[in-house]
Amino acid sequence: LGIYAVTATSPAGPWSEPVLVKAGKGLIDPCPLWDDDGRVYLVHAWARSRAGFANVLTLNRLSADGLHAIDEGKVIVDGEQLPGYRTLEGPKLYKRNGAYWIFAPAGGVKTGWQSVFRSTSIDGPYEARIVLEQGSTDINGPHQGAWVDTPEGEHWFLHFQDLEAYGRVVHLQPMTWRTDGWPVMGVDQ
Repeated sequence: LGIYAVTATSPAGPWSEPVLVKAGKGLIDPCPLWDDDGRVYLVHAWARSRAGFANVLTLNRLSADGLHAIDEGKVIVDGEQLPGYRTLEGPKLYKRNGAYWIFAPAGGVKTGWQSVFRSTSIDGPYEARIVLEQGSTDINGPHQGAWVDTPEGEHWFLHFQDLEAYGRVVHLQPMTWRTDGWPVMGVDQ
């Protein structure tokens, strides 16, 4: 049990045997970051059904090849300390303009929202903002989103919406950055 990695020199393979990066029960949604200074990090969430707790994001330092956790890990975002937060998961870790950013959904697949956390230190503390939620739209629970930037300098936000029997519908929205530094998905209301 834990987080595993496989490697290949081509997307077509052949792929290596799985390598255990971090052992543990209930570790979910891992995302690595190769920092400017060559250090490698991994952020992940926890599944309550297997770990016995959830609603927190943990950061580990990894070996230079990204294949082994080299520390015990540290909780860097505790959803229990944020009003109304539940089911914080799916973190994506980025660095932009010297700040560390974690994009993570919370509140559950059908009723949740998209949060973004920002810090000038990888270890935190992190400021929290809800940046996308259903509001008065028909698009429930933006979930498992990711920021995509293009070589042309465009920014996009990709996420899904759970439509029960219809499955999970993918949405792609333009993303901009406000003057206060926080991202805006879609149109800033």
